[in-house]
Amino acid sequence: MHSIRIALTTGIAAALLVTAIGVAGAASAQDAAKADEGAIKYRQSLMESVGGDMASISNIMKYGLPLTGNLVVHAESLAAHAKLVSTAFERKVTAGQTDAEPAIWAKADEFKEKTKAFETETAKLVEVAKTSDPAALGVQMKATGKACGGCHDNFRKPKEESFKRKGGGGE
Repeated sequence: MHSIRIALTTGIAAALLVTAIGVAGAASAQDAAKADEGAIKYRQSLMESVGGDMASISNIMKYGLPLTGNLVVHAESLAAHAKLVSTAFERKVTAGQTDAEPAIWAKADEFKEKTKAFETETAKLVEVAKTSDPAALGVQMKATGKACGGCHDNFRKPKEESFKRKGGGGE
Protein backbone atom coordinates (compact mmCIF):
# COMPACT_ATOMS: atom_id res chain seq x y z
CA MET A 1 0.00 0.00 0.00
CA HIS A 2 2.80 2.35 0.93
CA SER A 3 4.56 1.79 -2.42
CA ILE A 4 1.31 2.51 -4.31
CA ARG A 5 0.94 5.80 -2.45
CA ILE A 6 4.55 6.76 -3.28
CA ALA A 7 4.04 5.85 -6.95
CA LEU A 8 0.80 7.81 -7.06
CA THR A 9 2.36 10.85 -5.38
CA THR A 10 5.36 10.71 -7.71
CA GLY A 11 3.09 10.42 -10.75
CA ILE A 12 1.01 13.42 -9.67
CA ALA A 13 4.17 15.45 -8.99
CA ALA A 14 5.53 14.57 -12.43
CA ALA A 15 2.24 15.52 -14.09
CA LEU A 16 2.20 18.85 -12.25
CA LEU A 17 5.79 19.52 -13.31
CA VAL A 18 5.01 18.80 -16.96
CA THR A 19 1.95 21.07 -16.75
CA ALA A 20 3.96 23.86 -15.12
CA ILE A 21 6.64 23.63 -17.82
CA GLY A 22 3.98 23.73 -20.53
CA VAL A 23 2.28 26.76 -19.00
CA ALA A 24 5.62 28.54 -18.59
CA GLY A 25 6.49 27.79 -22.20
CA ALA A 26 3.17 29.15 -23.42
CA ALA A 27 3.55 32.26 -21.27
CA SER A 28 7.06 32.75 -22.59
CA ALA A 29 5.81 32.49 -26.18
CA GLN A 30 3.06 35.00 -25.40
CA ASP A 31 5.59 37.33 -23.79
CA ALA A 32 7.84 37.10 -26.86
CA ALA A 33 4.92 37.78 -29.22
CA LYS A 34 3.90 40.77 -27.10
CA ALA A 35 7.48 42.09 -27.09
CA ASP A 36 7.69 41.66 -30.88
CA GLU A 37 4.45 43.58 -31.36
CA GLY A 38 5.68 46.27 -28.99
CA ALA A 39 9.00 46.57 -30.84
CA ILE A 40 7.21 47.06 -34.16
CA LYS A 41 4.83 49.65 -32.72
CA TYR A 42 7.70 51.51 -31.07
CA ARG A 43 9.69 51.61 -34.32
CA GLN A 44 6.69 52.84 -36.23
CA SER A 45 5.93 55.56 -33.68
CA LEU A 46 9.55 56.68 -33.77
CA MET A 47 9.59 56.80 -37.56
CA GLU A 48 6.32 58.77 -37.58
CA SER A 49 7.95 61.29 -35.25
CA VAL A 50 10.93 61.58 -37.58
CA GLY A 51 8.60 62.07 -40.55
CA GLY A 52 6.53 64.61 -38.65
CA ASP A 53 9.52 66.79 -37.82
CA MET A 54 10.88 66.54 -41.37
CA ALA A 55 7.47 67.50 -42.76
CA SER A 56 7.05 70.34 -40.27
CA ILE A 57 10.40 71.89 -41.20
CA SER A 58 9.64 71.46 -44.90
CA ASN A 59 6.19 73.03 -44.55
CA ILE A 60 7.51 76.06 -42.65
CA MET A 61 10.07 76.61 -45.38
CA LYS A 62 7.89 75.73 -48.38
CA TYR A 63 4.96 77.91 -47.37
CA GLY A 64 6.98 80.70 -45.78
CA LEU A 65 5.13 80.25 -42.51
CA PRO A 66 5.93 82.77 -39.76
CA LEU A 67 7.08 79.91 -37.54
CA THR A 68 10.82 80.19 -38.03
CA GLY A 69 11.29 80.04 -34.26
CA ASN A 70 9.89 76.51 -34.42
CA LEU A 71 12.57 75.36 -36.86
CA VAL A 72 15.16 74.86 -34.12
CA VAL A 73 12.68 72.92 -31.97
CA HIS A 74 11.81 70.59 -34.86
CA ALA A 75 15.49 70.18 -35.77
CA GLU A 76 16.39 69.35 -32.16
CA SER A 77 13.52 66.87 -31.96
CA LEU A 78 14.64 65.27 -35.20
CA ALA A 79 18.23 65.01 -33.92
CA ALA A 80 17.03 63.44 -30.67
CA HIS A 81 14.91 60.91 -32.54
CA ALA A 82 17.76 60.11 -34.94
CA LYS A 83 19.79 58.91 -31.94
CA LEU A 84 17.08 56.33 -31.19
CA VAL A 85 16.73 54.75 -34.63
CA SER A 86 19.55 52.24 -34.35
CA THR A 87 18.43 50.91 -30.96
CA ALA A 88 14.82 50.73 -32.11
CA PHE A 89 15.86 47.91 -34.42
CA GLU A 90 17.92 45.88 -31.96
CA ARG A 91 15.06 43.41 -31.52
CA LYS A 92 14.85 41.39 -34.72
CA VAL A 93 11.21 41.29 -35.78
CA THR A 94 10.50 40.72 -39.45
CA ALA A 95 7.06 39.13 -39.28
CA GLY A 96 3.81 40.98 -38.80
CA GLN A 97 2.86 44.49 -39.76
CA THR A 98 6.31 45.85 -40.39
CA ASP A 99 8.07 47.42 -43.33
CA ALA A 100 11.51 46.58 -41.95
CA GLU A 101 13.59 44.47 -44.31
CA PRO A 102 15.55 41.50 -42.91
CA ALA A 103 18.66 43.21 -44.33
CA ILE A 104 18.66 45.44 -41.21
CA TRP A 105 19.93 42.48 -39.23
CA ALA A 106 21.77 40.69 -42.04
CA LYS A 107 23.78 43.85 -42.78
CA ALA A 108 23.84 45.28 -39.27
CA ASP A 109 27.11 47.18 -39.73
CA GLU A 110 25.84 48.89 -42.87
CA PHE A 111 22.55 49.74 -41.15
CA LYS A 112 24.38 51.27 -38.17
CA GLU A 113 26.58 53.24 -40.57
CA LYS A 114 23.48 54.65 -42.28
CA THR A 115 21.79 55.53 -38.99
CA LYS A 116 25.00 57.21 -37.80
CA ALA A 117 25.05 59.32 -40.98
CA PHE A 118 21.47 60.34 -40.24
CA GLU A 119 22.46 61.33 -36.70
CA THR A 120 25.34 63.41 -38.07
CA GLU A 121 23.17 65.23 -40.59
CA THR A 122 20.43 65.96 -38.06
CA ALA A 123 23.03 67.41 -35.66
CA LYS A 124 24.21 69.68 -38.48
CA LEU A 125 20.58 70.62 -39.15
CA VAL A 126 20.21 71.87 -35.57
CA GLU A 127 23.23 74.14 -35.98
CA VAL A 128 22.03 75.47 -39.33
CA ALA A 129 18.50 76.05 -38.00
CA LYS A 130 19.97 78.24 -35.27
CA THR A 131 21.48 80.55 -37.91
CA SER A 132 18.06 81.38 -39.42
CA ASP A 133 19.63 81.21 -42.90
CA PRO A 134 16.90 79.81 -45.17
CA ALA A 135 19.29 78.97 -48.02
CA ALA A 136 21.66 77.06 -45.74
CA LEU A 137 18.70 75.37 -44.07
CA GLY A 138 17.40 74.23 -47.46
CA VAL A 139 20.79 72.73 -48.33
CA GLN A 140 21.04 70.96 -44.99
CA MET A 141 17.47 69.68 -45.21
CA LYS A 142 18.37 68.03 -48.52
CA ALA A 143 21.43 66.43 -46.93
CA THR A 144 19.34 65.29 -43.96
CA GLY A 145 16.65 63.90 -46.25
CA LYS A 146 19.27 62.05 -48.28
CA ALA A 147 20.72 60.50 -45.10
CA CYS A 148 17.22 59.59 -43.90
CA GLY A 149 16.36 58.05 -47.26
CA GLY A 150 19.68 56.20 -47.29
CA CYS A 151 18.11 53.57 -45.08
CA HIS A 152 14.92 53.34 -47.09
CA ASP A 153 16.53 51.93 -50.22
CA ASN A 154 18.00 48.81 -48.61
CA PHE A 155 16.32 48.50 -45.26
CA ARG A 156 12.64 49.33 -45.78
CA LYS A 157 10.18 47.44 -47.94
CA PRO A 158 9.22 49.23 -51.16
CA LYS A 159 5.97 51.18 -50.98
CA GLU A 160 4.15 48.63 -53.13
CA GLU A 161 5.03 45.94 -50.55
CA SER A 162 4.24 48.10 -47.54
CA PHE A 163 1.89 46.61 -44.98
CA LYS A 164 0.18 50.02 -44.88
CA ARG A 165 -0.80 49.70 -48.52
CA LYS A 166 -2.07 46.19 -47.88
CA GLY A 167 -4.65 47.41 -45.37
CA GLY A 168 -2.42 47.56 -42.31
CA GLY A 169 -3.07 51.22 -41.61
CA GLY A 170 -1.39 54.45 -42.53
CA GLU A 171 -1.37 55.67 -46.12
